[in-house]
Order: sequence, then C-alpha cells, then structure tokens
Amino acid sequence: MAVTMSRKTKDEYLVTMRERYGRMTGRQARSKLLDEFCEVTGHERKYAIKLLGGRRRSDPGGTGRGRPAIYGEAEKHVIKTIWKACEQPCGKRLKAAIRYWLPAYEKREGLLDDATRTRVLAISPAQLDRLLASEKVSSQGKYRPGLKANAAVKAVIPIRAENWDTSEPGWTEADTVALCGGSLQGDFAWALTCTDIATGWTEARATWNRGQHGVCEAFTRIEAALPFAWNGVDTDNGGEFLNWHLVSHLADRDVVVEQTRSRPYHKNDQAHIEQKNYTHVRALLGYDRIGYAEVVDSLDGLLAYWSLWNNLYSPTMRQTEKKREKGGRVVRRHEKESKTPCQRVLESRCTTEMAAALEEMREQLDPFEMKEHIEKWLRAIWELVEKMNQAQNAGKDPSEEAAAWQCPGLRYAPSVSLPRPSFGCAASTKKDHPKSETNPKKTKATVPIETIKSSAA
Repeated sequence: MAVTMSRKTKDEYLVTMRERYGRMTGRQARSKLLDEFCEVTGHERKYAIKLLGGRRRSDPGGTGRGRPAIYGEAEKHVIKTIWKACEQPCGKRLKAAIRYWLPAYEKREGLLDDATRTRVLAISPAQLDRLLASEKVSSQGKYRPGLKANAAVKAVIPIRAENWDTSEPGWTEADTVALCGGSLQGDFAWALTCTDIATGWTEARATWNRGQHGVCEAFTRIEAALPFAWNGVDTDNGGEFLNWHLVSHLADRDVVVEQTRSRPYHKNDQAHIEQKNYTHVRALLGYDRIGYAEVVDSLDGLLAYWSLWNNLYSPTMRQTEKKREKGGRVVRRHEKESKTPCQRVLESRCTTEMAAALEEMREQLDPFEMKEHIEKWLRAIWELVEKMNQAQNAGKDPSEEAAAWQCPGLRYAPSVSLPRPSFGCAASTKKDHPKSETNPKKTKATVPIETIKSSAA
C-alpha cells in the first residue's frame, strides 16, 4: 500500500532511490528495489523505471538524461522579438515570416553569428509554438451588426451560389466593421475591408458612417492600392453595398466588375472577410467607439499603412482543400508553407512593372520601423479621441481639440508607390475578359444602369 507522503518527501525519497538504483547491477536486486519503490510511492512499475532511470526530466533531482536543448536564450530572444512585432502569429505563419523579418532584426540589433542564424531559420513551426506557449493568451469574441437592404437592388445583384475560380487574383470579398463601442446610435466611424481570395491581399479603409457615397469612395481608395485589377466583389446584404451608387460604380467601366452577395443569415459564405474583420480591424482598433468625424482621415491613413504592413510582411495560411467525410467530419488542408500576400501576388501573372515595384517596396521598408510608426500613430489617434471625449463631457466644443492636432501619419508614408494596375492579372478589354462573352451575369451588367433600375422596378 502506498504511503501518504508530501511532495518534498517524495522528491527526497526519489533522489535516494535513484542513487541506490544506479549502484545496483543485478537484475534481481533492481527488481526488489522497484517492488519497494512502487509499494511506497504507489507508482505504476513502468513509470517507476523511468523515474529511477532519470528519463523524467521534469522531476526534481533528475539526472537530465535525454536529448539536450537545441535552442538557447539567444534563439528565444530573436524569435520572441519577431513574434511580438509580427502581431503574434501561430507557429506556421511565424516560420514563414522569420525569413522576411530576420534581415531587419539584424539591421536593428546587430548581426547574429552563423550558428544562431542557422538555428533560427531551421526551427520547426511546432517548436515555435512550444517556445512561445507561455507568452500566448486567449482572445475574446467578436461583434458584427447588420442592416437590411433594398429589395429592388437585391433583385439585380445575384447570390453567389458557387465558389469563384480563385486561380488568379481579383476575386474579392468585402464587409464593414462598426467602430461604435457597442451602440449603433448616433454617428461614428466604420471600417471597410476587402480581401482577395487567391492571394490574401487585404485592404482596410475608414469612412464616416456608411452611406452610399462614403462607402463607394472607400472602395475607390482600396482599388487604387491593389496590385491587381478587380474581377468580382462579393458582399453581404447590408444597405451600404446593395445600392444603386455602388452598382453603377462597379458596372459603368470598360471591364465590368461582377457584383454578388451572400445568402442572408449565412455569414460563413464570406468566411474569408469575416476572418479579416478581426485580424485587420479589431486586432488593431479594438471595440471602443470613434464618434468624431475629425479623426476619420487620419484613421483612414493608419488603416492603409497597417494594410501595407500586413500584405508585405505578415504570412497567411491559405486553404487548399476541403472535403466532408463519412459521419459529417470536415477535413481541411492548407498550404505546407505560409506565404505573405505580396509573395502570392509576385507568383501570379502580375506585370513586370508591378513586380519590380513590390520588390523595391518590400526591400526598402523596415517591418520593425513600420510597426513602431503604427503604434505611435494609433496612440496619437486614441489620445485625440480621449481629449475630445473630455471636452464634450465638460460642455466644450470637441472640434477645438482636433483643430490643434496634427496627423502624425503623414511622414510615415512610404516613398515607393505601387503603379496603377493595367490589368496585368486580368484582361485589359471587355473583349478579352474571360467571362464577358460566356457569363450571362456579365452581359447583363453591361446594360446601362438606368435600364437595370427600370427592369427591377
């Protein structure tokens, strides 16, 4: 029968029995000692053999047998620094990000010795997760409001009932995020996010409320920053998307952009953008309210700079296969190597001019400096919001605080700008467009918008 012992007593007893076990060479003597040890401690025999043999390194007094640790404090410091600056990605994404961030780290902190650099680059994703396990914390839930849309516009914009051909860039999903602090009353800022399904390239912009004109202008700014042309835009059924203003904006052009919508109350139809709403907006701005129009311009620049940082230096994991097996189990497979959206664009059929601009921008910019600028910019915005809140609570005009405030983000803009995409990843004319002749939806969209409105009525 096992004897009731304190933890300290067990540790001391284990050290003594290990010494006796190590001195014994005969099988019978070791067997009798094992019988005694199991009877006193209550351990199972195989586990007792491991303890006495020193193969359980977690126990106090162990001999530390087994493979020695490969990664020391030098490697941990490098990995932890990059992981924190890279918005704390998982091991698989961090593994892909290290090769982009390590040159900038050495530029700031000094060159690493060859052995340390080799170990840092060779570490596996699983080992990265183990090294950083104690640093990780759990996140909280999300909140996404919705609006009803015009029934006449719904009749014109089809529901996307099948998956797009995502072998080329240009097929995007879009959504809005309310920066309302939990209350939809009154006026406040919104964030519009668009993500490309093929490459993961994501852009976010700010707009005051979510009226038709403001959202359409945000779409225009996003489209100007993309390194590829739009082929299609899929949204939910919110009124900021299902309106004639946006329908005209996407249809009245040489190469029509196909506009579709998801099924009502099926937000998983837009799983790509729903994920980016958190990683690209909530992770940066949180859930507090931004209820002052004077902040929107600076917030828009911050989101553009934040989007560029994510697209150049933050790897993502793209799903390559999804199937349902017997019993309802869903099996998903992802790319073996995580890549940044920039890298996926370079591997696509983009123009030589665009590829050169992306390479120059990625080499010229420093991810650590960009992250520091983002933090300073974000801190300045929230300080202004707090001052305006205090002024409003004191009965003063909050716009006076904004008038004396200077946007800190103007000096952070990169000197290298992307050229306007000349449809290098899509056809340049309506005749060459892959769906202009065969897709009936595309043919319908070439009709003047006034005709579409009258037919819907």
